[in-house]
Amino acid sequence: MTLRPSAENGREPLPIAELILRGSSGDRPALEALIGRYQERVAGFVFAQTNDANHCEDLCQAIFVKMVIALPRLRALDRFEPWLFQIARNACCDHLRARQSWRRLFVAYQPAHESVAVHDPPEGDRREGAVEQGAALLPPEQGDLLRLSLEKQRSYEELARLANTSVAAVKSRLHRARRNLREILLAGDPK
Repeated sequence: MTLRPSAENGREPLPIAELILRGSSGDRPALEALIGRYQERVAGFVFAQTNDANHCEDLCQAIFVKMVIALPRLRALDRFEPWLFQIARNACCDHLRARQSWRRLFVAYQPAHESVAVHDPPEGDRREGAVEQGAALLPPEQGDLLRLSLEKQRSYEELARLANTSVAAVKSRLHRARRNLREILLAGDPK
């Protein structure tokens, strides 16, 4: 089943170039028609790249949101399709990297974890110091947000309010900050 826009009043659907032009100026029906023409292909591409049916719909939605936002900056109409699939490819790569990061961050429970002793305060102080030094090496927006989140348990909404940004931006920045901090700490003690 193809999800193509229906012809209005017996007329044929508009050509892609016309939809792109109208969509880039904010014409909602044109944007909906453009998404309708590409949603199956993009969804198939996303699934082929990620093999993750659970997140396919969310990824497709994010891809089309990025398309709508960036469409006015597209200069070569004949490059629309490769441009759209580059957006999709980037979103898939980001998703796969995030999924890989989760696997590295979380270790499955093993009985040996029961015997881990509580560390003494000096070691805890050293770790805190290393985290603080590592956070100082991060870009300011990541380091500041990471420090705010570590000071006390704050919700994403509270962090967004404090940083004067959106919850999505907070989640993204914290993800990058934690990833970058982890790389810094694994590379050795930051000096």
